[in-house]
Amino acid sequence: MKNILLIASLYKQGERIYPIIPELSKHCKLSLLTIHGMSYYGVQKHWNGSLDMREAFHKKYDTYFSEIYENWRSIDYTQFDAIILDDCRDKGEEIPTRQIYSIVKSHNIPVFGNQHGNRDFQGHIYEIDHYKAVFDFCFLFGKWHKNELSNTNNFLIPGGIPANDVLKDYKRTNEYILIIPNYLDTERGPFPVRFGDKFIEQIKLFDLQQKYGKRVIVKLKPRDRHFANGNPYMDDVNYVKSLLAKHNIEGDVIRDTDDDNLMISQAHSVIGISSTLCLKSIQLGIPTVILKGGNFLGMFKDYRGTCEPEYVSSMIDSQIKLGRDIEFINKIIEGGTDYNSTDIYIKQLLERI
Repeated sequence: MKNILLIASLYKQGERIYPIIPELSKHCKLSLLTIHGMSYYGVQKHWNGSLDMREAFHKKYDTYFSEIYENWRSIDYTQFDAIILDDCRDKGEEIPTRQIYSIVKSHNIPVFGNQHGNRDFQGHIYEIDHYKAVFDFCFLFGKWHKNELSNTNNFLIPGGIPANDVLKDYKRTNEYILIIPNYLDTERGPFPVRFGDKFIEQIKLFDLQQKYGKRVIVKLKPRDRHFANGNPYMDDVNYVKSLLAKHNIEGDVIRDTDDDNLMISQAHSVIGISSTLCLKSIQLGIPTVILKGGNFLGMFKDYRGTCEPEYVSSMIDSQIKLGRDIEFINKIIEGGTDYNSTDIYIKQLLERI
């Protein structure tokens, strides 16, 4: 049985692939190394949120690992047949994947990275520039990403989003309008569309609530230490709650959840920036609007539900009429239509070790 080391660095990156662990453990012996945001001794000694997702991870997955490491320098890497990174970045001592790669490459141990997230693939591209420096292979969400980067590079592997497979077990309940912003007006951010007074007025959120008769839920994005310093998460929660009250909008705020699939499945519609979280609602056929100006458009640049904030209402109506976007799902998420990304991912992995 092959021996594989999984290196977990940051929950919001790794949560997309962590669900492969139970199935992969049937084929391989697994060990775990936690670093950076997944380590209790790293940059986030105290979790900036209501749910410490490191605890949720260990509770769910620890029984599948034969060994769990906290210190990357103390490991005998020669015992492993392959290494899986939950990201494809390097950040010096904080995320020492480049240093680990330099150790294992002399032993011909393949290292598998995973796509960082949704980006425009311009400038410094982790998935290309870190080849043979951080990883030997890199899993991507789908064929679109490989075509954008280079269809001829065999080290790029469409592997889907395994965490989304379980969506097939969730029923839509149409309970609320879900908003998924990137930055708040109280944060410094590189994009002009941020959640605040102007945002609420632009998308006509009060009118949307009256039109559909649904509560509003705002899902805040977790931030790592660079944004959390001096900015406790409850400040963000209270800020958004105050905005909803100011604009006479009935609703609430979610910062952390132990089941984002349930949160998505309960939505009547989703208004978001170009986050991978929005792919869940698209897979379920929930009307999903992607706002320009809130993030890199990346894989959403040709999505039929992408628009300026002023056109949200008409775009939701259009999505209701058009239904599930099979063509987009097939292009963006390997195995996304049939919810079988886990099988595809593991098959591609085992063929290469």
